[in-house]
Amino acid sequence: MIITFIIAVLTGLGVGSGGLFVIYLTLVNGLPQLFAQGLNLYFFIFSTAAAAVIHSLSKFLPLKRLALVCAFGGAGCILGGITAQNSDAGTLRTVFAFLLIITGFISFFRKK
Repeated sequence: MIITFIIAVLTGLGVGSGGLFVIYLTLVNGLPQLFAQGLNLYFFIFSTAAAAVIHSLSKFLPLKRLALVCAFGGAGCILGGITAQNSDAGTLRTVFAFLLIITGFISFFRKK
């Protein structure tokens, strides 16, 4: 529970902590990769919803744009879930690791 709270705080601070949560769930709790990724997405829905509400209230995010993002995000979640269910865990693990490495390099070498 405390680890989940710490990861939520890191998410709020902008750290790409979704990968940390999946790693924690698989290595420490021994959950299967696919289940851990699904739980991470479920966790992400609530943290994103909270951030969207805060940004909407402070006028940083127009409601029309928020609705559009939610619609495409929901469709992406469904498509990703179907893809994950029809893929084996080894392939998912490899793709997930590759994406984490690529996004890490992009973040590290991005010009500000």
